[in-house]
Amino acid sequence: MANIQVKKPADLAKAGLAKLAAFFALTFFMLTITFPSQAAFCSLRDPISAIQALYSQEYQFRTVVTDVTEADREQMKQQLPFTIHQSEVAKHTLYVLYKDQKAEGFLQARSEWAKWGLVEIAWAINLDRTLKGFYFQRCRSPQCNDTVTRSISHVIQGKSFSQLKSLLSDDGETLSAYGQSVFPIAPRLALLTLRSALKTLAITDISWSCLLYTSPSPRDQR
Repeated sequence: MANIQVKKPADLAKAGLAKLAAFFALTFFMLTITFPSQAAFCSLRDPISAIQALYSQEYQFRTVVTDVTEADREQMKQQLPFTIHQSEVAKHTLYVLYKDQKAEGFLQARSEWAKWGLVEIAWAINLDRTLKGFYFQRCRSPQCNDTVTRSISHVIQGKSFSQLKSLLSDDGETLSAYGQSVFPIAPRLALLTLRSALKTLAITDISWSCLLYTSPSPRDQR
């Protein structure tokens, strides 16, 4: 005779809750993998601290938030050697620095995905759209230390878009031979930083070209 076990309502409820929890966990995991670029929108955690870290003087600043158009993305695709996600450049914040009502530079922050998690980089940009400097606003890699940051900054500081691009391979997926020679320490982190720098300069020059060339006076003063 078959041994038939009848489950109690409480057991059925527990089993149902367990399946439901597993479903939501799987759904969250798939969303995290499928849409990592949704976290691309990034702003400075503390603009005043960023100014103090990347500039030697105090500045007033104006915050400008803009939506990146499809035409902007297409132009970026033409400039960048690597592929970018569509939502990776959906919206960004530019901080325009002023001294005596005159624009002196720009700050921007970007989020990048790495195997060790989300990396947030604060960028300082000169008026001629060369890099002034950067620091890691958030990075869980053990290589994100002051020594590595200084070594990367020493190479890329003052470089233009084309000069930075020469440090990458033709497809932008690896360092070029020249890039490998100047980044003997933490080459993967250097690669991520370079790609972030190129995206930062490209989107600044494309999306805010009118703002950059008209140099408006600050509205928000700190």
